[in-house]
Amino acid sequence: MAAGSTARATAAGSMRERILAAAVEVIRARGIVAATTKEIARSAGVSEGSLYNHFANKTALFAAALGEVTGTARTAMAALLASAGQGTVEENLVRLASDMVRFYGELLPMTGPVLADPELIAWLRDDGPARAQAQKAHPAPPQSGQAQMDAAAKTRAWAESGQDGAPAPHGAPGGPPGGPTAGPVMGHAALIGYLEAERRAGRLSPDTDPPFLAAALLGGCQQHAFLTRLAGADAVSAGARLPAAAEEFAARLVRTIMAGHLR
Repeated sequence: MAAGSTARATAAGSMRERILAAAVEVIRARGIVAATTKEIARSAGVSEGSLYNHFANKTALFAAALGEVTGTARTAMAALLASAGQGTVEENLVRLASDMVRFYGELLPMTGPVLADPELIAWLRDDGPARAQAQKAHPAPPQSGQAQMDAAAKTRAWAESGQDGAPAPHGAPGGPPGGPTAGPVMGHAALIGYLEAERRAGRLSPDTDPPFLAAALLGGCQQHAFLTRLAGADAVSAGARLPAAAEEFAARLVRTIMAGHLR
């Protein structure tokens, strides 16, 4: 690639990252319903029209922002899988739970409208966040706005038709690509995989049931984030009688859930 083309590609990548970072911050602050492309453009220091040089439409921009947020959970799960057999199971799970409380706290403002948007749900089920992260690591050359819209239309048409032969999405960290463990189930599946590995290593009781332990742990993290978002930290402490701090909550949650399962 010529020096001029390389510089343009680098500049385009930097601009896309700036817009994406601004979108994440605006959505975190205002929620996905109240966030506007005008405010995102102002926060990024670009014109509103320039957003569409990098994203086909508002849905594509918000989907990419969601991919950025879910990337933190993928990183946490990959670190957990890599820790199997190392340290203690309790320490590993406390670290994960702390990360997941914060993750759900960032995710919740974005998920309400997602649940009512068929395109975004299809994108999530097709492991869109993982593919967005892969695209970020290996970006394609910049496309015109029309080319991006055409590509998005083709993607939607394929998803709606259910045709075979399309590229398989990435799966959970450490698991096979695609399949039932891709998309939103990825974190749950990765945690099951970790617990099964520790059970095989003799660090968990043989009668441990990993899918239900994973549901209890992740469900507790999500509930803490949900209550904090809706009621506030003071109500979490006074009403729910739970520690407001993510780290203390994570430690006590893991201790409670894993009682009788650790060896």
